[in-house]
Amino acid sequence: MSFRARLFAFLALTGVLPVALLGWLSFSLHRAEVERTVSRAQAAVAAEAARNVERTVASGIEGLRLSVGALPLDQLSNDELAAVLRIPYRQLSFVDAVALLDDEGALLAPAVYEHDAQKPDGFSQPDLQALLHRAPVSLLDRADTALGVPYRGSTGTMRVPVALRLGNGRVLAAELSLKEISKRLADLPGTAFLAAQNGAVLAGATELSNEEKQLVDGAVAARAPIARLLQRTDGSDWLAAAAPVGTMGWAVAVAQPAKEAFSGAIRVRDYTVFWAAVALLLTAILGALLARGLSAPVRELSQGVRAVAEGRYDQTVVVEARDELGQLAEGFNHMAREIRRRDDEIRAWNTELQQRVDHRTAELKMAQDQILRTRRLAAIGSLGAGIAHELNNPLTAVAGLISLARKQLGESSPQSETLKQALEQTRRVSKIVSDLRQFAEQERSEGGRRFPLEQPVLSALDLYAEEMREKRIELRRELKPGLREAQGDPVQIQQVVAHLVQNAIAAMPDGGELRIAVTDVAGDALKLTVSDSGKGIAPEMRERIFDPFFSTKDKAGVGLGLSISHSIVEAHHGKLLVDSAPGRGATFTVLLPAAAPAAHLV
Repeated sequence: MSFRARLFAFLALTGVLPVALLGWLSFSLHRAEVERTVSRAQAAVAAEAARNVERTVASGIEGLRLSVGALPLDQLSNDELAAVLRIPYRQLSFVDAVALLDDEGALLAPAVYEHDAQKPDGFSQPDLQALLHRAPVSLLDRADTALGVPYRGSTGTMRVPVALRLGNGRVLAAELSLKEISKRLADLPGTAFLAAQNGAVLAGATELSNEEKQLVDGAVAARAPIARLLQRTDGSDWLAAAAPVGTMGWAVAVAQPAKEAFSGAIRVRDYTVFWAAVALLLTAILGALLARGLSAPVRELSQGVRAVAEGRYDQTVVVEARDELGQLAEGFNHMAREIRRRDDEIRAWNTELQQRVDHRTAELKMAQDQILRTRRLAAIGSLGAGIAHELNNPLTAVAGLISLARKQLGESSPQSETLKQALEQTRRVSKIVSDLRQFAEQERSEGGRRFPLEQPVLSALDLYAEEMREKRIELRRELKPGLREAQGDPVQIQQVVAHLVQNAIAAMPDGGELRIAVTDVAGDALKLTVSDSGKGIAPEMRERIFDPFFSTKDKAGVGLGLSISHSIVEAHHGKLLVDSAPGRGATFTVLLPAAAPAAHLV
């Protein structure tokens, strides 16, 4: 937040917030008082309306009883009673239908009602069946008059069944109309309705929301008027009160919109908003006057701080004032210059430190790789030694048996050629076992003997001279004369060169160029290079080519040649390196210490 924004915020808190808090407190208190007053008034109206409903229903039932009691019911048959019952039906406007039943609720004579199913509150044959089914005949065991549970008729209007005991096993079932109650509820202020405890609307409203149903249920359960703020089905807020109608399980609710109920409190809120807006405008004018003299220097200092944070130390803060802000700007410029000087020193030191860390990290990684490789090769060597030991004697016996069988059968026998091939394969397996044994030998002779390095190189090249001519491989030899002698076993070095030449020939199946070079390194070490123009080695394979049993040849191979060569070179205190890229050939470099004085390469 900027300095100007903070200044405006401070002025707003000191100027606008008290007005807003006082206004809101006044609005809240006034609204609470209005809610209590209006709730009490509505609760009183709902209680009076509930008493009127109870009196109306009671007088209707009493009127029905008096009207029927004036008839000579004991002297008439059931058919005559059905005709006579038309007299109270026509006299009592609140009765929609009457029927004569026995104690079991069975119809004794045709019911009396006006058949008009087209009217909104009309009565039809299905309504008669519903009346007979819902008439509270079973409740007459405890009283002579029973009021049933209201239900919805075929036309959608609510109907109230009533049962009267007439004597001689006769029961009068009637349906009471709530038209008069609906008219009286419509005359009440706001909105009023009559509902049963199960949420069924008896008069007034058409549909109740969940909160209105909870209000009715609460009034019936508490048997006392209650009031609360609720939402109707259209989502609007209303202040409503409900009162129970005696013990009938009904309740009368009276409600009015919250805006009308809290109109006085809403005016207080509007006045608060208006004066808060006036205070905010005055605060903005005062803040603009104060910020003009303070925000510019503070903004200049803020930009300078941002520049220093971004590493731009050459930017200075220009503040012409001679007050505390000017002194702060001068101190900031001095601090920026010092930070720049120290940052340059730290950057130089970090660069040097990074170089040292990178160098030590590379050395550490190389040492870790060497340790891991040594452990892995030692484990594989132990395995190879065991396998070679166990296979050597059986292979020797198999080769002897095959040779004996071939001699006994003769050269001209049909099995001679097959035995010859078996003998060749046995010798091949013997060669693999020999390579395993040689790879497993970890102890090398300490001193060896002195020998010129070009001697084992030329001997190895002679072994493959014929094969190179057949595959049209051009050989280039670069043997530097006058080199110091090497120290070790020339036979093993010849084997290393032979493996490297054999791999180079395999990498150039269609011909190419093979270059062999022997040079020295600063006069203290010897360098042997074997380069080919073959297909090269992929980067992901270069890390594994010295692992035992890993081969990059197209044809299946054992994969021990480079592993044995690497072990021999390390036993001579040297290094075997490779440099290759796909499609550009490969170069293997063997570094060996010179004979005297002996040296180890790091």
